[in-house]
Amino acid sequence: MNTVSLLHQMGYPSLHEVMPIFQYSLIGLTVVGMGIMAFGMVAKKIPKSISVKLVTEKSEDLQLDVKPPISKKEPLSDTSKDKATEVGAVSEVLTKLETELKEMKLGYENHRQHLESEKTKLEQKEREKMAKIISTGEVMIREITPDKFNDRVLYYVNLKNKETGKLVDLSLLAEKFKTMKKTMDADDELFSTSPGF
Repeated sequence: MNTVSLLHQMGYPSLHEVMPIFQYSLIGLTVVGMGIMAFGMVAKKIPKSISVKLVTEKSEDLQLDVKPPISKKEPLSDTSKDKATEVGAVSEVLTKLETELKEMKLGYENHRQHLESEKTKLEQKEREKMAKIISTGEVMIREITPDKFNDRVLYYVNLKNKETGKLVDLSLLAEKFKTMKKTMDADDELFSTSPGF
């Protein structure tokens, strides 16, 4: 009794409260187990399907030795004719699947090349935009004259690292000139709006 009262003081429920929960859990597990057993018995009766291995890399590898041995003395029976028909149908389906797979691969490759070309075009446009910002900044600081603007843009678009041969990243320089232009525009605006001018 001491132990029971101690457990009750610690917040554990009494035995007559726990027993119905235990009983219902046991009944539920029994029902679930019986359901799984019934499913297993039904699934065991379902005939298994035939798996077909599809070779996609080389069509030469796809060889079907499907001719049953035929003796010269015995004529073809109905079952061997049915088997030959089934094998022909399977071969036809495999050929069709292989053709569809090749078409899908070709379509995927064309799509990938299209995406690559679009990406290259976007990168080129972004590079031209940054080159124009840099060239505009150089005109503003009078490093180049305005008539050399287009030549300078072309220079920055094709600027490559001598060691690696890769195009030089223009983003930092373009950001610097963009910030400088904003500062100069703000100074000009302040200068034009100040009293006395």
